[in-house]
Amino acid sequence: MSGARRLLRSAAAVPVLFLVAGIGYRLHSRPLTAGLVDLLLVMVVAFRWGFIEAAIAAIAAVAALDYFFMPPIFSLYEENPQDWIASAIFLLLALFVSRFAHRLSSQTLAADQERTRLERLYLTGRDIIMMDRRQEIGAQLAGLIRDIFKADAVAILDGREPRMDKAGSGTVPEDEVRATYFNDAPETDLIAHRFMRVLRLGARPVGALYIAASSPDSYLDAKSVDAIASLAALALERAHSFTAESNAEAARRSEQLRSTILDGLAHAFQTPLATIQTASSGLLEIPHLGPTEKELAALIEGEASRLSELTGKVLRTAELADATLKVNYEKILLSKFLDDCRKSAAPILDNHPLRLACDARLRFVWADRRLLEMALLQLIDNAAKYSRAASLVTLRVQSTDSEIVFSVQNEGSYIAPQETLRIFERFYRSPDAQYRAPGNGIGLSVAKRIAEVHRGHVWAESELEAGTTFFLALPQIQKEA
Repeated sequence: MSGARRLLRSAAAVPVLFLVAGIGYRLHSRPLTAGLVDLLLVMVVAFRWGFIEAAIAAIAAVAALDYFFMPPIFSLYEENPQDWIASAIFLLLALFVSRFAHRLSSQTLAADQERTRLERLYLTGRDIIMMDRRQEIGAQLAGLIRDIFKADAVAILDGREPRMDKAGSGTVPEDEVRATYFNDAPETDLIAHRFMRVLRLGARPVGALYIAASSPDSYLDAKSVDAIASLAALALERAHSFTAESNAEAARRSEQLRSTILDGLAHAFQTPLATIQTASSGLLEIPHLGPTEKELAALIEGEASRLSELTGKVLRTAELADATLKVNYEKILLSKFLDDCRKSAAPILDNHPLRLACDARLRFVWADRRLLEMALLQLIDNAAKYSRAASLVTLRVQSTDSEIVFSVQNEGSYIAPQETLRIFERFYRSPDAQYRAPGNGIGLSVAKRIAEVHRGHVWAESELEAGTTFFLALPQIQKEA
């Protein structure tokens, strides 16, 4: 089709050049004037159609000048050798001017196309920033690329979600787009005007892009598609970041509201609980109570004590959730501190022996004594509740180059690997353990918060045979006594 078009253009230029030369002959123009007019026409052909058409027109111009102005007139034969030289010089000049004009035209066209591409890329980047983050980004992005670049079909595959958003009337080869992402194999088909790219953030693939555009007004090339792919990857990452940020903020507000409500309820429960405990204790002191009455009064006192203990935990949790919580560091003698922990843990061990093991090199630790004891008692309570009956619970203190590590180990319990991080979330209880012992999902979150305010951290390790070990690590702090 391109060769036939050039042939038609050349065929149209030849008679025009002969006609102009003929008119010059009839008007008795000089050969120089006719030659300049033909040279101008050759330049117009070069600007409008290209160098090949201009070269054919230059040959036709030489022939027309020879036919009408070089003796013998009305003949393509030239008698004077100087006329041959003049014709050759004119042809070379026409070819040179044609080449220059064609190159200038091509550069102008390329500059216009590049400017159009840059303008469209700018519009794409601008509109991506202005997209509605409350709606699906993939669908908006596909429609945006289709409209700006006049594409027949656009598809966006988000690697984090099992979905592909499409726009345009053209057919999208979904399997090929997915293969591009999974095989990391971009494709450029200039004949079919199809482009497939892997969307990347650095070296990490996050999705795939497909664009098909047959219209010459699309001005798409490989570099433009690469730039679009980079913008699309940033848009997807920005959308995911916004979603994660929104979810985190919603969770924070929900947690704050829940803590506020629980704190209020816990304070409201304290006075009636104290009244119930006092009344139940008084009932037990009344003489001549029957066995049934004594059993009921003891049941009321026991459950009221449990509810009072839970209320105290909720209050401590609300206190620890306060962002302004201050740590009152003091130098703690480990031997006495561990002995006090043993005494405080006696009521919650429930016939479990507690073994203490401390690194001989450790004598002191800098921490908030009240908070650290609270965290360790939570870990001991958790270890005792979920271990085998009367099995050993071990509280161990070790030292590393940068941390002091407290660990509480039990026997007979197991936590699945996917649960070892979630169990430290407030109010979360593992599905495998929530029916084995009563609980409320607060204790481990208390230990985690106490570690965090000390700039430390907590974690858990569990094995089927060895049991579960909870770790609380505090940074080494050296202070003068």
